[in-house]
Amino acid sequence: MSDTAKQQKRFLPAKKVADRYGVCVSTIWQWARDGILPAPIKFGQRCTRWDSDKLDEHDQQVKTAA
Repeated sequence: MSDTAKQQKRFLPAKKVADRYGVCVSTIWQWARDGILPAPIKFGQRCTRWDSDKLDEHDQQVKTAA
């Protein structure tokens, strides 16, 4: 992975993921528990984020399956 690609990698908080899908934050956590969304990454005790690249891949798979 190039340095530019590493710099552009984004990790989204639950609120941003909820905004992306037009749902509330509790729905995002439920979808993660149910395996509907990729699992978030835990950076610390109170810091959990979703990898935007994995969400993009997930969205593409859902589009392809539909």
